[in-house]
Amino acid sequence: MTGTSHLSDHRVEELLDLPSVTDVVGTAFAAWGRGDAATTQRVRSQAAGAMASAMAAVAPPYSGGKVYATTHGEFTFVVILFDMEGRLLCTLDGDALTRLRTPAACALAIRALAAPQPSVAAVIGAGKQGWSHLLMLAHELPELTELRIHDRLFDEAEVMASRARARGIPAVAADSAAGAVGGADVVVTATQSTTPLFDASALDERSLVCAVGATKHDRCEIGPDVVERCAAVVCDDVTGSRTECGDLIQAVAAGRFDWADAIELHDLLAGNVTVPRAGDGPILFETQGVALQDVAAAGLAFERHTAG
Repeated sequence: MTGTSHLSDHRVEELLDLPSVTDVVGTAFAAWGRGDAATTQRVRSQAAGAMASAMAAVAPPYSGGKVYATTHGEFTFVVILFDMEGRLLCTLDGDALTRLRTPAACALAIRALAAPQPSVAAVIGAGKQGWSHLLMLAHELPELTELRIHDRLFDEAEVMASRARARGIPAVAADSAAGAVGGADVVVTATQSTTPLFDASALDERSLVCAVGATKHDRCEIGPDVVERCAAVVCDDVTGSRTECGDLIQAVAAGRFDWADAIELHDLLAGNVTVPRAGDGPILFETQGVALQDVAAAGLAFERHTAG
């Protein structure tokens, strides 16, 4: 470890911006689809009230992974970055990286799958990831005219909407999830809900739903009725979704979805498959996050750090 850099969350925030992270993560997913990159599923161990998780990836010219602890709902992330010869390049705090690489995946889905000229968006969940995704939507939707925010704590939605308006983003608080998503072109769900947030009837035919929060089998933001209604279901990793994505696990158990119909984001970005944009029916993008995103974003931070 002698001489090896460690990049703090503050330094990562100085080095990275969401559009650049989105581009580098998109390049990594396309490489995965071509067979030139690889990523593992997340593994977890739990005892005495604590949980530790880890995942790894090769995203040339880098390899590495992320390990993190979860205690009382709080996360402590560390990312390790190697070159292709196995030399340790740096370690990084992982909170800022996670807040950037997660909305980057949804940004890629928007670029590939959203209906033309999306102008209305909704964010369900006013936490850290909700804010990160709000900023992503403001960048990815240049014709945005209204961004609706809903949270089970209405005051939190109002605070986030006010914070967004201070940055020139046309945000409003919504008193229900169904009211927020009705007529929205892009919907982001970033909650820890264990029950569906809205019924299928609330969605517009043009809606692209980016579901972020169902990262465990017992969570459910998107109900089986919504999954069944969607014209396509795209996952950041179908294999991982089979054990982690509560939305799809519950839809399969209800007989409303078949894993054979799930589409890989990396195949879409590599051009291996074609998926029509939202318009003739809603489209669902499910993301639990993969190490490929962390390694690709960490590589960009390292490059910019070493370049001064």
